[in-house]
Amino acid sequence: MGPRLGKGVIEDVAQVAAGCDSVARACNAAVSVLHGHTGAAVDVLLLGPGQLSVVAFSGAWQAPTAVPSHYGVVGHVLATGRPAAIDDASIAYAGLHAGRPVGSVVCAPLSARPDPPIGVVNIEFDHVVTDPVLWAEELAEVGLRLRRRIDELGGLPSESRAELLLRHTLGFATAHSGVQLADMACRAAVELTGLGGATVLTRRATPRGEPQHPLRQTAVYTAAGASDLPTRVAELPPDVLSALVDAVCRHGASRTLGDPSGEDVRGFEPLVQAGVRTLLAFPVRGTAPDPRLEVAMLVMDELQVRVDAGTVTVLELLMANAAECYDRLGALHQMQALAETDPLTGLRHVGPFTERLAAARAGRTALLVIDVDNFKQVNDRLGHAAGDRLLVELATGMRDCLRQRDELFRVGGDEFVAVLEVRDDAEAIRVADRLVAAARDSGSAVSVGVAMRRPDEPAEATLRRADLAMYTAKQDPQYAVWPAE
Repeated sequence: MGPRLGKGVIEDVAQVAAGCDSVARACNAAVSVLHGHTGAAVDVLLLGPGQLSVVAFSGAWQAPTAVPSHYGVVGHVLATGRPAAIDDASIAYAGLHAGRPVGSVVCAPLSARPDPPIGVVNIEFDHVVTDPVLWAEELAEVGLRLRRRIDELGGLPSESRAELLLRHTLGFATAHSGVQLADMACRAAVELTGLGGATVLTRRATPRGEPQHPLRQTAVYTAAGASDLPTRVAELPPDVLSALVDAVCRHGASRTLGDPSGEDVRGFEPLVQAGVRTLLAFPVRGTAPDPRLEVAMLVMDELQVRVDAGTVTVLELLMANAAECYDRLGALHQMQALAETDPLTGLRHVGPFTERLAAARAGRTALLVIDVDNFKQVNDRLGHAAGDRLLVELATGMRDCLRQRDELFRVGGDEFVAVLEVRDDAEAIRVADRLVAAARDSGSAVSVGVAMRRPDEPAEATLRRADLAMYTAKQDPQYAVWPAE
């Protein structure tokens, strides 16, 4: 290995890169020269959407395809535009290179000031080198020469349609909600088509002859520098947007030719008046669509853009994939709801109650432990079917008398707990009295113990106090509600 890089190596990198006819070949050639001189692991990473892609590497059997653009020393170099060196990476990144010797790391930007870096060149040694800062200065000159050649070759290679489609398809699978998925779909539509903005309009379907549910703008994305068409479209009268959703969901995907002045725009006049000059419209539905939901995506531009048929087809495939992900999210949420819900009463049970209990606020949360009086006698005398009916009627009555911010849980056979957000004990006791009255109206009797969570008191201790208060209420026939002390 040479003492450092030196002018000769820097010129060699520039010369081999100059003989290459693509960015990838130029990066690989530069890596080969640097690896041949240093014997170290060398890689070149170029900036892509949200990540750095490893386009060339040598000196390692395996390398990641990409790393986050903010990660470690490469992220620091990318952000600052200045080279950096780590004397001993085994200390700075303990465990990262398990099983492989690692020493100094030197990283430099692919930068030609004043332009921001488009990537980095990185060298990882298997030992600690002397003067790593001087290595970094020389590597910065390599980065400058390689950046110039990349610019001569046309700059960063553009993401292919297939790569973009795959990136967004994989991204859809990570969505944890329908709103997040709609946001991702809007961004994907704009990136794929090059149009200025996209929006998703959602409406609950209603039977013929009944008033339509209001439309809702679920997601919106506008490209940098483009007019905010989605916002202007969302301000159109609800009946206009509703008619548009009807047309999109009834007739399927459509596209304009990009010049409304010479085309038949009947039905789309409000969009044209809002400034839309190019429009792609898609219904968003999977193979098992929800018949209660109508979803339309509008991809728009204020410029007259002719979007080719191939792009429209790819976007249709992408939206179909988004719809399938939406269907899976719905199924997943339904399964989760079933797993968290008592099948008899429809109340959530022990698992969700434990989470709510952990979030109880001192001085603002009251726990009401509720037990059905003489429930065993009902089961023994009338049978379990009658006992089940009693529990269903009781749960319905008590749940209906709670306020919106309160919740009732079934935590055992005939045991319930209500979690209340209240100002003081008196407010909690008033709610408990309503629960007792609701139980009486359903033909049952209950005993309730009430406890407010105290400052610095574990929530489990509050629950124990409420439980003890409930047993006190049960033993005194004059009191159905008993406050914990």
